[in-house]
Amino acid sequence: MFAKNFTRRGSMAALACGAASIAMQDGSAVAAPAAPAGLVVLTVGGLVGAPNRPPSEQKRDRLFYSNNIEFEQARAFSYGDLLSFSPAVVTGLDEAGIAHVYKGPLLHDVLATALPLADAKTARLSALDGFAAELSLDTVYSERWVLALEADGNAFGLGDFGPIYLVRELPAGTKRTEEEEARWVFALYYIDLLA
Repeated sequence: MFAKNFTRRGSMAALACGAASIAMQDGSAVAAPAAPAGLVVLTVGGLVGAPNRPPSEQKRDRLFYSNNIEFEQARAFSYGDLLSFSPAVVTGLDEAGIAHVYKGPLLHDVLATALPLADAKTARLSALDGFAAELSLDTVYSERWVLALEADGNAFGLGDFGPIYLVRELPAGTKRTEEEEARWVFALYYIDLLA
């Protein structure tokens, strides 16, 4: 389960004041996460307890703005950050039924780093092309979703499925239905944690 010991008020106040710590419910503080070094490829916003970037701003965050995405707090992850997680390897079938080996961090590990607040119940997943899907956090916990950075040993690039493709290994004998396929998000760049 995700850590739920951060208050929304405490984390927002720490961010708003530019403090170098995050307030916890018991009154203690921990160092605020450092801003990512390198190319940011994923942002987790909304009900986030461990932000490491400022709120969205129209002039700076043009892609977010053009897709009607705004946030007061968010955790940004560079490509290097995602590579630093223990990689998970899953086999998944593409639309043609061909098996591929996908590799990348588990979605729940990345979300846990952002420290979802206690009232976060849903992850809304947004792709570069405007497509979006939603997963309940219960589903994230119970199913093995992977933020794949590569398939069959080759990194994803922009223009195909990358840089991040959300996939999961289906139980043996399960076919990839249209409903299932709609939950696999390629070119993923933003996750909004919602109540």
